[in-house]
This record gives sequence, structure tokens and C-alpha cells, in this order.
Amino acid sequence: MSRFRVVFITLMIATAFDPHSAWSQAHNRIDSLKRQLLHLPADTSRTKLLLQIGRQYYDQYKESRKGRNHAAMPEIHHLLDSAINNARQVVQVSSAANQLPQQAQALYLLAKCFSFGESYDSTRTIDYYQQAQKAYQQLGNKPKAAEVLEDYADMVRLHVGSHKALPLFMEELAIQQSYRDTTIYLTFERIGVIHQDIGNYQLALQAYLQSLRLAEQRNNLNYQIDINGRLADIYELLGNYERAITISHKRLRLIRSQRGIESINLLVGQYRILMKLYPKNHQYPQARQQALAIIELVRQNPDPQSLPLTTCLAESYVVLGQYEQAERLYIRLLPFYEKLNNLSGLIYINTQFGELYWLTRRYEQARHLFQKALTVSQQGRFPDRTAILHQALYKVDSAQGHLRSALLHFQLATAINDSLFNQTKNRQLEELRTQYETEQKDKDIRLQNQRIQVLSQQQQLQTQQLQQDRLVRNSIGLGAVMLLLLLGLTYNRYRLKQRSNQQLQHQHELLLTQQYQLQAQQTEINHKNQDLRRLLAEKERLLKEIHHRVKNNLQVVMSLLNSQASYLSDNAALSAIQQSQHRLQAMALIHQKLYQAEGIARIPMDDYIQEVVAYLRESYELPQPIGYDVQVEPIELDVIQAVPLGLIINEAITNALKYAFPNGRRGQVSLGFLRKDSYELTIRDDGVGLPVDFDPSRSQSLGMTLIQGFSDQLGGQLSIISQEGLTIRLTFSEHQLTSLGSHTDYNYQ
Repeated sequence: MSRFRVVFITLMIATAFDPHSAWSQAHNRIDSLKRQLLHLPADTSRTKLLLQIGRQYYDQYKESRKGRNHAAMPEIHHLLDSAINNARQVVQVSSAANQLPQQAQALYLLAKCFSFGESYDSTRTIDYYQQAQKAYQQLGNKPKAAEVLEDYADMVRLHVGSHKALPLFMEELAIQQSYRDTTIYLTFERIGVIHQDIGNYQLALQAYLQSLRLAEQRNNLNYQIDINGRLADIYELLGNYERAITISHKRLRLIRSQRGIESINLLVGQYRILMKLYPKNHQYPQARQQALAIIELVRQNPDPQSLPLTTCLAESYVVLGQYEQAERLYIRLLPFYEKLNNLSGLIYINTQFGELYWLTRRYEQARHLFQKALTVSQQGRFPDRTAILHQALYKVDSAQGHLRSALLHFQLATAINDSLFNQTKNRQLEELRTQYETEQKDKDIRLQNQRIQVLSQQQQLQTQQLQQDRLVRNSIGLGAVMLLLLLGLTYNRYRLKQRSNQQLQHQHELLLTQQYQLQAQQTEINHKNQDLRRLLAEKERLLKEIHHRVKNNLQVVMSLLNSQASYLSDNAALSAIQQSQHRLQAMALIHQKLYQAEGIARIPMDDYIQEVVAYLRESYELPQPIGYDVQVEPIELDVIQAVPLGLIINEAITNALKYAFPNGRRGQVSLGFLRKDSYELTIRDDGVGLPVDFDPSRSQSLGMTLIQGFSDQLGGQLSIISQEGLTIRLTFSEHQLTSLGSHTDYNYQ
């Protein structure tokens, strides 16, 4: 039954494509990747790109193989050579640079390249697969290691034999179980297929049932359809036709739950399987029902271009005895199968057409078709089908009275069946022999290890006994020597102790005298420390009071300036008074911070700068929205540096708010004060910037003069850049104070 399903699926997936168009697109992609490769250094990015190019060549080679016969393969072999060359470059570079992930991928690609028929090299293929698996295991990538094992096992099954592939699939299963792979049911199916190929049908059945159980837990409907098909096949091979029919009906229900063209084809195929199964279980009316169901389904969904549907329809007519309709369909189908040049399909269609002529007793036409199928089967080396065709020719010759030819076909069919039977049994015997030898070797190794372990234990006991005896003798001699030494030392220590007691008594008297002196000195020091703490607290209180009063005085001056401004109408005078108020506010904030702080000499600049910016922002209420971005690290400065720095910030932001955004222009003012190797103050706006002919170093304006003067006082480097707005940057260190400002000179120049 399985061979009919293979033919049916092969015909369903046969597609046509334009190889020239596909290669043109792939060639463009590869050229683009190669151009990128020219600009990359020899690092991980380069090896990744080389891998990508190699995979493009490999994928295009696989696509180009489709639809080509064996003689045309050399035309595309350069694609595979290019993939191999790129992968080898990656292996060489990644090995030298210790890039294990790229090395593993390249080894995997080389293994797949050398596993093709025209390039197959068993030694290199197996070596690359083993190296790739080892690399992925070193990386701890268990899913990828399992994937490599799966491809490796498929290659071994194809080129070496199923019995050699089985241990590899079992190793893959163990890896997948270690990390609980959710697709492990696919591996159970592959193990079942291997057992089925070998002839271990019971083991195959167990693997298929386990695969089905896991697939049902994952609710994978499509896979349940596939695995139920395999279960039906294995029950049919075991001769349990009733169970095979039950499983087939379960598969039929699953297919009905799907919709679409694919489900229609699957339904027709499943009805056809049941149509073939029922006669084997002597249920001929049920077989006719399946044939009627196929005819009705094809009539509802006619597709004359579908070879699978048309083939099933022809077989249904044969089951129903409507031979004329079946013959017309077979005559129409035969040229399409010949055009496909598919050996399995040709054998199948000629065999089925020949069976039709056999049933209608047209023996010459049946002989012709059986002979055509036999020739193709011998050409494709299908021994099981060759045996079936010899049996068919035996029936035809017997019916026509050609006894000598019938006897020859019978003998050939019997010989082939015996050969197939012997091959299966030989494989099973070889497996049993290998298993027995392996178990014997394991048993011998275990016994040998046990003997070695016993001898080692005996040797260790003897060594331990000798060491113990030697230790006892040495201990007795050493104990006697130690006892004599101990007696001598005890006497010597007694004499030393007497002498030491006398010295200690004298020293004790001296220490008492010194202790009385030290207590008197400590009392005097404590009194002085209390006086110093009282004086220090008084000094701090007085300094805070001074800062508070200075702040109040500055507030009084600001109030006087504000009162004076109310009597002025000149804009220039009002602006000058307002700017003076801002400068006074900047200095007043310094003294307020000193008054509020626990210390009396350091200013927390983050809070101070935030308050200065907030004050200026409220003072200049511009009609348009202006954004502010203040980034200040938690820095504390001496008051000598904090005052000029605050005035520089006041002048810079004031100038930005007054001149950078004319005519309602929107903008952004950014301020940053960071600590790197030195302190860095940056004030930036995205306004109109300075005029083209304006030179800040020669400017006579008060604001620019103050900025430059305070920068010199801080001993910093000032830069003013008018590009996409205006940027003022000042860098200074904590000890770069000039003669204008020092730790002993407290003024606001």
C-alpha cells in the first residue's frame, strides 16, 4: 500500500518553474553581498557574510536541480563548488579567530554540499557532519546538534543503509529528550520508518504509536494525518487489515475537518486507500462504496488537469466494473505520465492499465503494458515491483498457454522474492550479531575493569599497611626525642620566667607612673578640644549669619533697583537695571545655599544651576515656547568658583533669551555641567546665532566682557561657536584660579 501513496504524493507535489528567472534573482543577490564583502575587515561580520554567500549558492543549486535530468547536472555544478569554497574560507578564518559559531555553521554547510549524489564523498561528508555536531555541542546548542544528527542520519540511510542510520536517530532522540524538544514526535516517526525499512514491523509500530501520542498532545492536526497514514501502512504489512481500516477511517475524519483544494486531494487519496484495503479484508461492497465516493467527489470538484484525481477516478471505475470509462481515462493519462519522466509513476500507470486489460481478458495489450512497466522497473532497480510484474506476466502467459514463458516469469519472481526475503533476514541477523558482539565486548570490558579494580584495591591495602608500620616506628622514635627536648625546654623556660617576672615587676612600676602622666595630659587635651569645638561652632554660626545677611543685603539692593526702575522710562536703563538684578540674584542664591548647607564652603551646583535657570525662565516670559534641557551632575564647588560660574550662566542664558529667538521664533536652550578630566560647562541654543562680522574677543558689550572676565578668573578655556545657533563652552579645573580669584581673595570681579 505504501508504494501507491508514494506515487500519489509525488504527483501532487510536481510543480513547474522558470529556472532562468530564479537564477537571475539569486545572481543579483550574490553580487550585492560580494560588493558588501569588499568593505568589511577580517572579523565576525566578514565570516557571517561569507556564510550568507555560500548558503545562497547552495540554495540556488538545490533549486536548479529540480526539473533537470542527470546529464544536465554538470551545467550547475559550479554553484555547488562556489558554496564549498565560501564555506572552506569561513572554516579557515573562524578557526584562526576562534569564532566557533561561524565554524560550526560552515562545517554543517560543507557536510550538506558533499552529501549530494554527483559530489558525494562519504569520508568527507561523515567527517564534516561529525565536526559540525561536535562544534554545536561545545557551544551548548542542543537543538542545532540534533538537527545536524538528523541530516547525518538521513545521509547514512540513503548511501550506507538503514541499519547504520538507526543509532544516529537514537542519539538525536536522546539529545532532544534532554532539552524537551516539542517536535520530538518527528524523530519517533523517522525511527519508525527505519525499523519499517529493516523489517522490524513491531518496533516500527511502537515508534509510530509514540509519535502519534505526542502529536495529539501538541494538537498538530496535519501531522496526525501523516502519522495515521503510516500506522495504516504498518498494520497492512502486519496483515492486520481490520486495524488498518480502522486507522484509515480515523485519518479520513481528520482530513474532513480541513478545507481547501489540498483537503479534497487528500480525501480522494484516502478513499482510494480504503478502496484497496477492503478487498484484502474480503469486504467488497465497502470497496465499491469508496469507489462511488471518489466518483462523486471528483464530479463535484472537476479538475481534468489533476493527474492524481484522474488516476483515482480511473481506478474507481475498475472497482465498479465500468471498464470502458476506466480505459478512456487510462489512455488519456498515459502520455502525461510519460511526459513527467517519473519512473515510479510510469511503472504504476502501466501496471494499473495492464490490470484493466487482464480483467477484460485482453491479454496481448496487458502483456505489452506489463512488459513496459517491467522495463522501467528494471531500469530504476525496484526489485519488489519487478517481482510483482513477473507474477503478472506469469498470469498472462499462463492464460494464453505460453507455459515455458510463464514458468520463466514465475521462477524470476520467486528468485527476486527469495532474494528480498534473504536480504531482510540477513540485515536482521547482522543486527543481532552486531548487538551480540557489542554486548559480549561490553561484558568482557566490565569483567576486565572489575579485575583491575580488585587488584588495585589489594595493592592500595598493602601500600597503606606498609605506610602505617613505617609511621608507627617513626612516631615512637620521634616521641622519645620530643620528650627529651620538652624536658630541657621546660627547665629553660622556668629559669627565663623567673628573670622575666623580675623585669616585668620593674616595668609595671614604670608603666603606672607613665599612666598617671598620660591621664593628666589627656584631661588637658580634652579641655582644649571642647574649647576648639565651641569656637568652631561659633565660627560656623557667625559665617552662616554673615551669608544670610549678605543675601538679605543683596535682596535689599535688588528691591532698590526695582524701585528705581519704576521711575525710569528709558528701555536701555530698564534693561541694565534688570540685568543687574539678575546678577545680584545669582550671587544671592550662592549665599542662600551657603546659609542652608551643612558645610560653609561648598555649593551643590546641581540645585543651584536649576534655580538660576528657573529664575531666568520666569523673568523672561517670551510669547513663543522655549524648551529647556538642563543636565548637571552632582558637583560641589568652592564659593570662589561657584560665584563666577553662576554669573557666566546668568549672562549666557540672558543673552540667549534676549537675542537668540527674535520675531516669535521657537527654540531650545540646553545647559550641561559635567565632570570629566576637568569641569565642563556647555550652554547652547538653536537660535539665530551671532552676526557674521561679530568677533566675541573684541566685543565691548558688558555681558560678553563679564563672560570673558569670569572665565579668566576661573582660569578656564572659553570657546564661543556660532554655528546652527550659539554654543558657549568653558572648561576649568578646581585649582585653576588666577590672580583675580584665589582661596584667600573673595570678591566678584
